Amino acid sequence: MRYRIDPIANCSVRASLCPKVPFSVPASGPRGRAYGGADASLSVPIRATQSKSLEDYAPGGYHPTLIGDAFCSGRYVVVHKLGFGGYSTIWLARDQQTQRYVSLKILTARASRECHEADIIQHLMKGDPTHAGKRFIPPLLDQFSFDGPNGHHRCLIEEPAGCSISKSKEDSADFMFPPDAARSTAAQLHLGLSTVELYKRFGEPFEVPIRRVDGKPGGPHAPPHAIYPMTLGVPANELDDQEVIISDYGTSFIVSQTPSPTLHTPALYAPPEDFFHEPITRPAAADIWTLGVNLYEVLGERPLFETFAWDRDDIIGEMINTLSQPPTRWWDSWAKRSEFFDADGSWVADFGRIGTPVFRRLHQRLWDMGRGETEQTCVWDVAGGELRALEGMLRAMIAFEPADRPTADQLLKFEYMTKWALPAWERQKRAGPVRDH
Repeated sequence: MRYRIDPIANCSVRASLCPKVPFSVPASGPRGRAYGGADASLSVPIRATQSKSLEDYAPGGYHPTLIGDAFCSGRYVVVHKLGFGGYSTIWLARDQQTQRYVSLKILTARASRECHEADIIQHLMKGDPTHAGKRFIPPLLDQFSFDGPNGHHRCLIEEPAGCSISKSKEDSADFMFPPDAARSTAAQLHLGLSTVELYKRFGEPFEVPIRRVDGKPGGPHAPPHAIYPMTLGVPANELDDQEVIISDYGTSFIVSQTPSPTLHTPALYAPPEDFFHEPITRPAAADIWTLGVNLYEVLGERPLFETFAWDRDDIIGEMINTLSQPPTRWWDSWAKRSEFFDADGSWVADFGRIGTPVFRRLHQRLWDMGRGETEQTCVWDVAGGELRALEGMLRAMIAFEPADRPTADQLLKFEYMTKWALPAWERQKRAGPVRDH
């Protein structure tokens, strides 16, 4: 069953890097149903990906949630939308017992049958209580299930987080965090507001009417309107007391219980062994690759691998552009290698792909990340060896061979971590209060 959002003519749209469709939406106050205001015309952008997700409001898919809906015998009342993904919708809800805001994650009925996210979080929380990384895992506050028109749904209650790192960078003037914040990157949100204060600060929910493409009544499977996620973005250049929260374990697994798992990592961050369809026999090493690609993006203004539309062959080409030739088994088996490189590793003469056939190795990409182009203008401690140490750590993390990548414990002993990153984190902890469990 397909749905669409009705566009309203002659509406203005704010500029964005993402494709959006303009709509005029009436602002309205909370209202809803139980499970387990003044009219004003506003112009709001709706992401194309959100429009596409409406098609999963069907049996097995999303639960049709509205502002004001109550769950778990009325304990959790929905006040706003935080976001959505392929497996769930995430809502800001008010816990009527504790009078605090929580994150209400409603899994699709399909994912509810297979998801082990609650088990993963509980497994992580049972670990060593003194482990330094435990503070970055949001605790599971509650979980419950209910039956809706699209099936049986599992719900997870967690602490609400702030904006994502990528969103914070997108909203900043130069797409970067301040140097010390970049060394100790994170994001957090303090929500001790009343619902009225919440709406004053972040805006009321924007509701966009939806209808089926065939013009028939929507029925019980889809909501009468879509709700645009609230804007929590804080520009990266304005952050100075941020703290990381590692969340969303919907596709996670316990390594010892899952031999050769299937990765759900976005292509731009996936390790090369996944591109060449090799069994993921070292999932921890795959995570180290993904972490390395993410770290480069956190520390600078651009992604490590720059491609058009995340084409997988373009990404392989960018990996080789950055790191030189991969292992022979991959180099020889890459079906589209001839579109990029000759057998000797040089660029093909008739390069027809989008991009420039010029080698830009990791060392050059570190200078290109937007932190200054000379030793005198660079914000990193170049004279003290920070850039050299960072390059050494990243090169180890994104080694082509999984067996050559360091473990997480080994990473903590790298010079960049001991001399720059960890001291920045300690300075932040001393400078002000941080979230603790």
